[in-house]
Amino acid sequence: MNKFTLTCVLTGISLLTTACSTLDYEPYGYREGWRRSQVLEIGQAKTMMQRVAEDCRTELGAEAPYARYAVASYSYGGNPNLRAKRVVAVPNAMNLEVGDWVSINITDCQKPLKRVDQRKMLD
Repeated sequence: MNKFTLTCVLTGISLLTTACSTLDYEPYGYREGWRRSQVLEIGQAKTMMQRVAEDCRTELGAEAPYARYAVASYSYGGNPNLRAKRVVAVPNAMNLEVGDWVSINITDCQKPLKRVDQRKMLD
């Protein structure tokens, strides 16, 4: 086997083992439904908001403990170019601005958005 072929085989094996080891990587509680997203709009419980795939205000109802909600955009399907929008609750004491990065739960409307640790954004 010549040096070029050996180099190609070793590179392929290295790439394969790297790809397989990253399959278990679970960023931001992904399996529990948490997705990193960006805030597009902030409003009150009765504010008209952008068209979204799901609006948690309807599930939480009028007795919800949250006064504010945000439209958050997140990627889905493993493609950063595929985006969906969702209205999620904002904790009452949280200072939040349009453009902030947050983590939202797309499987449980009872969970309000959370701040994303900016250090993890660099990963």
